[in-house]
Amino acid sequence: MFDSRPKTTLTTLAACAAALLLAAPPAAAEPAVTRDAPATQAAGPGDLLGAYQTVVATLESLGVQPFLYPTVAANCAGDGLGLVPAVAGAVPGPWPSNTVQIPGLDLTAVKSGQTMFTFLPYGLAPDTAATKTSGMQVAWLNISTGRGGMASMGSIADIVRALVPPEVPVELRPLAETAIRDFLFTAIPVGGVRAVPVDTGHGTVLAAVFGTTDNAGRSCFFFPTVGITEVP
Repeated sequence: MFDSRPKTTLTTLAACAAALLLAAPPAAAEPAVTRDAPATQAAGPGDLLGAYQTVVATLESLGVQPFLYPTVAANCAGDGLGLVPAVAGAVPGPWPSNTVQIPGLDLTAVKSGQTMFTFLPYGLAPDTAATKTSGMQVAWLNISTGRGGMASMGSIADIVRALVPPEVPVELRPLAETAIRDFLFTAIPVGGVRAVPVDTGHGTVLAAVFGTTDNAGRSCFFFPTVGITEVP
């Protein structure tokens, strides 16, 4: 029972919860998808611009720098062309910058010298236990240092685990994961969202995101989209 724990543990618990909640940027004014709302139908040609602007606004509200241009998958949902647009982005560390300071704890999710790459499609069904979540890739090159590589992007669950700083005590991690998960499910269109933090180092990072996602049993291939990010 909590009454048997030291007062310092309760204080740390409250502080960590507050820090992780306050660290999350404000949600987009009109979230595209939540856990209680169905995913938006596949965008027709006339809707693609609006869908693109919605996803870009979502990325920017989270502090993510959108890539240079969007991408799209055909025959991904609905009838006809079944077009599903998507946007990739990057978050250079340290991020977020508005965490509550707790002595002895580093609450930044993306550390200095890291870059978190993200991928947000618009209109995919929420991931399920049967969804294949390892199909999206990021290829990156730090043109300032010559270092580069490839990484597989993960699902919302992977993002949540990655965003909880390792310094958070084990007994507090479930609370921290719940706070981040609830925020992400409310703030972004959850279907097909992928991300991965990468140790890119400091400098100018060129990256391409591409690959496949599942949409209610359909395999959707997204062509490469490219971005340039300055990692301070």
